Amino acid sequence: MNHGTWTCTVETNANRNSNVRVCMKRSFPLRTQRVNLIARLTMMLAGQITLAAAPHPAFALQLMTAPGALISDDAGSRRIGFKIAPAIMSDGDEVVAALYRYDDNAEVSQSPLRKYRVSIARGSGESISVDVSLPGAGLYVLDTKIVSTDGAERDSLKVSLAALAVGSGGFSDAGVQTHFAHRKGVPATVLSLVKRAGFAWIRDEVYWSEIEKTPGQFQFPRNDNDYGGYVRVAARMNLKPLIELDFGNGRAYPGLFKGPQGFPQTQQERDLFVRYAEKVVSFYRDYAKTWEIWNEPAFASIGYDKYIALLKQVYGAIKKQSPDASVLSCGGGGAGGGPGGDCIVQIVKAGALEYQDGFSIHPYMSPHDPDRGYVAKGSPLPRVNVSTVWPHLQGMTRSHPRPGAGPLKLYVTEIGWPSSPANAGLSERKQAAAAARTFLLSRRFNAVETVIWYDFVDDGVNPNDKEANFGLLRLDLSPKPAYVAAATLFRTIGARKWNRSFVDDDTTKIYQYGGDDGVIAGWKSDADADPVLTPAPIPPGRYTQIDWQGSTSTLEVKEGFEWKLGALPKYLVPANR
Repeated sequence: MNHGTWTCTVETNANRNSNVRVCMKRSFPLRTQRVNLIARLTMMLAGQITLAAAPHPAFALQLMTAPGALISDDAGSRRIGFKIAPAIMSDGDEVVAALYRYDDNAEVSQSPLRKYRVSIARGSGESISVDVSLPGAGLYVLDTKIVSTDGAERDSLKVSLAALAVGSGGFSDAGVQTHFAHRKGVPATVLSLVKRAGFAWIRDEVYWSEIEKTPGQFQFPRNDNDYGGYVRVAARMNLKPLIELDFGNGRAYPGLFKGPQGFPQTQQERDLFVRYAEKVVSFYRDYAKTWEIWNEPAFASIGYDKYIALLKQVYGAIKKQSPDASVLSCGGGGAGGGPGGDCIVQIVKAGALEYQDGFSIHPYMSPHDPDRGYVAKGSPLPRVNVSTVWPHLQGMTRSHPRPGAGPLKLYVTEIGWPSSPANAGLSERKQAAAAARTFLLSRRFNAVETVIWYDFVDDGVNPNDKEANFGLLRLDLSPKPAYVAAATLFRTIGARKWNRSFVDDDTTKIYQYGGDDGVIAGWKSDADADPVLTPAPIPPGRYTQIDWQGSTSTLEVKEGFEWKLGALPKYLVPANR
């Protein structure tokens, strides 16, 4: 995430930092430092070792269910496999598992739905399975323990699993950040979960230093599992790759690229970077059509003049290789991630409007919610939130159209909320609410091509590290509430455009998406809001209510109807649809 000159005032939450940008986005040096850690964790994941709990050194209870298999499209029976190693156990020891469901408030219920017991035979490396039954759509936790005959608990492991809401609608203006450029994750497995949720885009990189290790010798993937192979995998799944072209290559050119983030400072460095861009676009042009020039440029250090010089040269090179490609400027750079438009303003002032098809911003707001955001100083906006930033930037693009090409397109290529730590005012519930409401609000204003959630999978397992907890999935690919909330939204709303507001004030949002087949979405505009009865002036009739995790019920709406709404959106679908 970018750090700029904008500041945030402290509101009522004593746990919130005075600087709203508590969710620091990775810069290139931090990414480099963490590659080894991510690689080690990925190797553990490839070995199907769960990281949801720390196993006892003598009685390790390990998840053996394949990564990604904890999320399904329907309810019913599931076999969850475990391995106990080494099995230095007494006769009569059992595996005791309790299945819990998340509640209306995205918190784990205190009462189990079911309990299961499995006897353990003595022997090294014993594998066991628990056959669980999910009664309906929703998010669940299986709390599994090894218990001795005297009742002592030898080891325990909690695993989340989900049955997604009925429906298959995708959300064409939503995507996620993946980290295949970090060699993190198996593309076929991870991307299938991206697709299953209903996302349409992914954003990632192909690092220059990984494909040109020796000057002039470029190496591209020969199969899907090679470095960079994820792009073709995504395209085959009808996902749209948005590729960042960024960072220098001190590996092949140790005497060059000494500036911030390795940014090209000289004509020689620009020429080399442009050659890298040409090679990448030429190889992937049948699979990727959207290219972002740099990630969060350090404009204060490099200056807009050097960025624009690179942009002009790269734009022409990309268009030569792929005439129908879209080239994005700014890379989410600028004050506070660019929500005030300072980057694109500088590009327009420099007379370089024609050297991009769109531009991108990274308007992080955590720990504040997307509805109200934070107070901005030194900005053209009074507050930074979806309802101010999206229309403001849309107005800017319309007032500065490109001759013969129309307005620039706006891309939100990073936005996100971490799920922890709690002492920073963060939680899984707040993350889930922020995710669903960001996408709903964005669709409300119809101003952006896509909103990319940063990121799809957690980068680590430390609950006290904000940077490790931005994912919609945990590192073992088990679902968080945010993944389920997004999937429910996408499957319920689908391609429906925003139609009208029933309530649209500082505390409550009730919107209709779609016309005759419309879906009504409602929520409270407070990340801490518990469900309360709220006046809802919607058309009378019989509706199917769908909560954040896909659970359904029937509602009869009459005059004076009050809808029980909280921070997590709910949906009403006409019963006769």
